[in-house]
Amino acid sequence: MKERQQSRMQRLDLNDLVEFNDRKFNAVVLVNEPDLRLVLLCLRAGQSVPEHSAAGSITVQAITGHATFYDGDGPCELFAGSLVRLEAGRPHRVEAHADTAILVTMVKTFQAVERPRESRETEPEIDLRLVQRSERHPLVFAAFDRLAVGESFIILNDHDPQPLRLQIEQMRGGEMNWEYIERGPDAFRISITRIAPPAGKVGPVSGGTEGSPVQIG
Repeated sequence: MKERQQSRMQRLDLNDLVEFNDRKFNAVVLVNEPDLRLVLLCLRAGQSVPEHSAAGSITVQAITGHATFYDGDGPCELFAGSLVRLEAGRPHRVEAHADTAILVTMVKTFQAVERPRESRETEPEIDLRLVQRSERHPLVFAAFDRLAVGESFIILNDHDPQPLRLQIEQMRGGEMNWEYIERGPDAFRISITRIAPPAGKVGPVSGGTEGSPVQIG
């Protein structure tokens, strides 16, 4: 008899995940896969998400409240149940007129994040092989937090820095694109790009060995 396959279905109740921050909009990352990202944006009345662009096509669905979604300078009113779709790379922003929860689904298109090789030659490069392990993650986070939307830098390492990637995705959810330029076996060169402005609480990265737990402020 064939063994019953284990279910990989994931169920989320968005109503239980809505959480507002009185100081700035709150971004709750629900799914963060190489080709798919789901983010629940929670905005108090009067809060806004600054203009930025995404590395893939997005759908924006209002769960509760009332907000205006701007595709460039073109406004679109969002109420509960409203949904808009936007192509990759188009600048957009959101302004909330009431306490609003919005589900953003981004499907990455690798063509959208791919850059010409000559443009990479101008990207700053950080050689982590020359940096003590305890200082690597804080160094990369500091460099990332200085980036404007659309800017990037390259890191070079002697192994695949997946713990670093997971920490950035945990602490800066929905803000980063991670693109391998060279993937081993002896050298790993990765381009890190800011694809969205800072969201939620941003704090320093603790030192310690690579892969140690992240503490926020």
